[in-house]
Amino acid sequence: MILYKKNIIFIVFLILNGIFIPTSFAQKKNAKDLAKINKQIETKKKEAKKLEEQTKQLQKEIKTTQNKMVEIANNVKKYERQLTNYDNELFSLKIKEKNLNQKIENNNNELIKIIAVFENISMTPKGYLIVSPSKIDTIFQSSLLLKSIVSYLNERRSEFTKDLNDLIKLKEEIMDAKLKIYSLNNKVKGEKDKISNLIKTKQSSYNKLTKQNKQKQKEIKKLISESKTIEEFLKKAEKLRKKEEEEKRLAGIKTSKRVFTGKMPLPVDGEIDIYYGENKVSGVKSKGLYIKPRKNAQVISPTDAEVIFSGSFYGYNNLLILHGNDDYYIIMGGMDEIYTSEGQTLLAGEPIGQMGNTDFYLEIRQDETPINPLKYFKI
Repeated sequence: MILYKKNIIFIVFLILNGIFIPTSFAQKKNAKDLAKINKQIETKKKEAKKLEEQTKQLQKEIKTTQNKMVEIANNVKKYERQLTNYDNELFSLKIKEKNLNQKIENNNNELIKIIAVFENISMTPKGYLIVSPSKIDTIFQSSLLLKSIVSYLNERRSEFTKDLNDLIKLKEEIMDAKLKIYSLNNKVKGEKDKISNLIKTKQSSYNKLTKQNKQKQKEIKKLISESKTIEEFLKKAEKLRKKEEEEKRLAGIKTSKRVFTGKMPLPVDGEIDIYYGENKVSGVKSKGLYIKPRKNAQVISPTDAEVIFSGSFYGYNNLLILHGNDDYYIIMGGMDEIYTSEGQTLLAGEPIGQMGNTDFYLEIRQDETPINPLKYFKI
């Protein structure tokens, strides 16, 4: 009896100290904990699925926005090309106007001289022939000269009338060209306003994917702070990119390959000032192309790409580096404004920036080595 009581007391002691739990109680507790864990797992699965759906929806929204931007950018490019043609036409008309004005002014000066001759003749005294009969031959010759002058004046009058009519026509053509330029500038402004709104929409969608983008931007800033040259930065960026691709591969995430197919359009329309390999003003050979675009020209992405860097870098203002495919990088500079940031993906033809009144710089690198952009871009 005493032993039984001792056993009971010992069991109670074990239970109170959590050392011993009856089998039925332990089973109930385990079942309860298991149910709780399963519930948490289900909740997490639902949250993950919801997040995945939200991500897909955001990516879909971004793609839709990008397609709209590409469409509008095509309109802007078309209008800008028309503006360049009208600018050239206006320049040519103004030269014609200047030359015609000069011609009319020269004719006026000739007429003034002829009128001065007539004024001198009119000042001859009426009795001149009687007083000076020796001058009759001279006056006769003068009359013949006057006859030819009258004939000349009639010819010049017709020419002068034609010149004036041509000048009026030229001024009408100049006014017409100016009105077309004004109208097209308004169209360009309207299309660029649409692009600005779409950029805000795209950025808003990207902001909802902040965690991934912020991490990417943090890594890029770290690489920039550790790099002193573009070559050094690209080498580290390429290493980081390959690491990310390997992580995605191991996680079973498919990554789409971006390839250069055929020849890409130049990111901005304009004349090439300096070609690859040519000497710059400094005497250093150019590693890319320097293009002279029209003022405030639109800049597009020449291919599907990912933004590797956007910002200032060791003396380069508004520098943009895109990863095109494999180990190829596109470097662009000289823009007055950039519309995109690190981690964003771009579609071919998507507007990415706007020029001010400077040259645009374009460079392609493979394995950190500059190569001739004209191998991949069409002029």
